[in-house]
Amino acid sequence: MKTTHRHYSDEEGDFSRLCSFIMDHNSQVRRFSTWVLGRIVDWKYGVWGDKLSTPGFWEKNAQLWFDGFGKLAGFVISEEGASDFAIITTEGYRFLFEEMLNWAMENFGGRGPALSIEITALQTMEAAILEGYQFTKDASFYRSHFDLTSELGKVSLLADGFRIVDMKNHPDIRAKCILRRNAFGGKSDMNEEEIARESKIHEFGHQSPIYHPETDLYVVSPEGIFVSGCEALIDIQNLEADIERVCTHSNYRRRGFARVVIWECLARLQAMGIKKAHITGYSQAAVALYGSLSEGNQSEYLVYKG
Repeated sequence: MKTTHRHYSDEEGDFSRLCSFIMDHNSQVRRFSTWVLGRIVDWKYGVWGDKLSTPGFWEKNAQLWFDGFGKLAGFVISEEGASDFAIITTEGYRFLFEEMLNWAMENFGGRGPALSIEITALQTMEAAILEGYQFTKDASFYRSHFDLTSELGKVSLLADGFRIVDMKNHPDIRAKCILRRNAFGGKSDMNEEEIARESKIHEFGHQSPIYHPETDLYVVSPEGIFVSGCEALIDIQNLEADIERVCTHSNYRRRGFARVVIWECLARLQAMGIKKAHITGYSQAAVALYGSLSEGNQSEYLVYKG
């Protein structure tokens, strides 16, 4: 079949095109890739790295494939602009995987010591192709799934003085920056310049078309410190959400705060009419926590390097 491909272009409306593709093919994308709507939106509005200061970041890190009628059939994308990449297609165009892999190897291959791609455990055809190109399985991680059409189980109460707030009614971007920098970056102290820079990035992220401040949640200590948090990225079209950025300050870990804030997020999603929610865990502790909340309903994902 005839196909063409080109670089991502904001001027061509490709961000909306990618988002519509993910939503329209939600079931296929979730079965045969690790990407979802929230991840695509994060690629554009994500709150990490130096995307805002990297000229042409998005154009350099996505290649779109079109069928003979001009409809999007799939794409290659690099989340961080390094040697990581993903290949996502519609069900009928999975045969393009090898062609797209070769494109990624040629265009992203010089970015680091090894290319890295994530696939699902269901992608046996893609795994065979990767292994044929000397890629090897390097790691695995898991996504927990929650059926929000059923009653949520009970969760532990917060200790006296602690409470849950959201970014709509308690929009403290400064406290949010400090928590995430500590939880994800291991940094306890931030100067005012760093806080201002991080705040600007978070404010940019709040412009995301799926950002919902009522599900951007935090546990606050009696002293007003953000000690734990999470954020739901919602696909309204498919009534699904992915809970991301689950984090706890290093001084408050192993006290059940993450469990409580995740449960509150699930409850709010359920009240909105969302039918399914998902959380991805990379560490053993995260996988165990999310698995205990979802009663073992998990899917496996694989990381190949080559």
